[in-house]
Amino acid sequence: MEILQTIWNALATPNEGLIKLFGIPFIFIEITTSMLLAFNILNVQSNTKQRVLYVFSLSSIAIFLNFFVPDPYRYLIRLLLNPLLMIVIFKTTLIKSFIAEILPMLIGLIIELLFTNIYIFLFDLTYEQITTIPIYRESIIFSVYFGMYLIYILSKKFNLNISLLDFMDKRNKIILTTNFAFGIIAIIVQVYLNSYSNNLPLLLIYLSTICSLTYFFISLYSLTRTTKLEITTQSLEQAKLYNKSLKILHDNVRAFKHDFSNIVQAIGRICFY
Repeated sequence: MEILQTIWNALATPNEGLIKLFGIPFIFIEITTSMLLAFNILNVQSNTKQRVLYVFSLSSIAIFLNFFVPDPYRYLIRLLLNPLLMIVIFKTTLIKSFIAEILPMLIGLIIELLFTNIYIFLFDLTYEQITTIPIYRESIIFSVYFGMYLIYILSKKFNLNISLLDFMDKRNKIILTTNFAFGIIAIIVQVYLNSYSNNLPLLLIYLSTICSLTYFFISLYSLTRTTKLEITTQSLEQAKLYNKSLKILHDNVRAFKHDFSNIVQAIGRICFY
């Protein structure tokens, strides 16, 4: 009983060292889940060897940073190294690497906000208690990664992915990247303000977050629809040019056939005489 009581005290009281220790396996889970979700949505092709190399490399770097590099430098270093590893290992473009890094972070942040506010409401906790007490912190982290994995399963089942990035021109890629970056900044600020606004009703926090997300995704949807329309227009123009080339070729063949028939008839007359 004393051992169980000791374990419970360690889990139910603030313990930064224990949180870091529990964070080691969660780092592998986080990176694997984020990779699967982002690569499925962005339609990034990869093999098993590349995925294992990426997860092992980034996880090793993240564990080293967690124990030996203070905040906020470890987060900045990881933010810079993650897209570089994607470019080197998976041969992705810069914009895909950027979105593949930010998209899971955004989804995880939203899920974490929802569960954090639920814990605050149900257990009458403060935000500081949730982030420093291992049993609450690790249960929320597990819920976040489980939610991200469910989103990955659903996106894979219904084939929800973005393939338009491969066909966008440079101007639309810049617009998409800018819109995506400002949208993420706005949502992160919103989440940060809601996290520290303990006096706000839970329903108002959820409504504010949902409205921000809805506006953000509607903007992205409108941009992708416009890009898809441009791609369709370009395809129609290419089809028209192809049909025009076929018509010219057909007319040339008919003219050649007519000339060839005349030549054969002329040769036939000469041979007859």
